[in-house]
Amino acid sequence: PIVQGGMGVGISLSGLASAVANQGGIGVIAGHDRDERARRGQEPHRSNLRALRQELTKAREKTQGIIGVNIMVALTTFSQMVRTAIENRADIIFPVPGLPLEMPKHLLQACEEKKEEFKTKLVPIVSS
Repeated sequence: PIVQGGMGVGISLSGLASAVANQGGIGVIAGHDRDERARRGQEPHRSNLRALRQELTKAREKTQGIIGVNIMVALTTFSQMVRTAIENRADIIFPVPGLPLEMPKHLLQACEEKKEEFKTKLVPIVSS
């Protein structure tokens, strides 16, 4: 299927991602720079995590299709963003760019801690 690019700065949100998913593609929510408070520097870590949870919830309300999250590996909150995406049922996580070897650990820990099986796929994009 077609994979929508995860564009930040408020472009790749639940509306676009769910529209792509409803057409049979993979809709992608950008995992950074979405929340207005985060852009203004007010509680950026918590507000971005909260915004990601909200966008995943909204996308799930609009589609039964595949929803992914694009998360920048360079973020200081990368691990928290990965856990948030897993726990909020993202189908796929695209960490960009790079090959974060700790990602499978986050998936296994979430399954163990929450006592449930998460089926999130981890798809690194390695730039050459």
